Amino acid sequence: MTALPTCREVLEFLGDYDAGELDPMRTAAFERHLEVCASCRNYLVSYRVTIELEKDAFADPGLSEPPEELIAAILSIRRTA
Repeated sequence: MTALPTCREVLEFLGDYDAGELDPMRTAAFERHLEVCASCRNYLVSYRVTIELEKDAFADPGLSEPPEELIAAILSIRRTA
């Protein structure tokens, strides 16, 4: 049985988890952690809402795509939080 990840590990790999890019064992461990950790569940919800808001913000055909550097900076900050 895989040990539960820490909250820090959940935050570090949240993007990969949400994208379905973790291996099945790690995914199962993350889901067990989320079952017992309200803080991480809430963070996951806010992460998903933020992603949707970002998509909506750039859905206007008159707006250009966000620069890759901006996306990388946002993701970098999330990983260190």
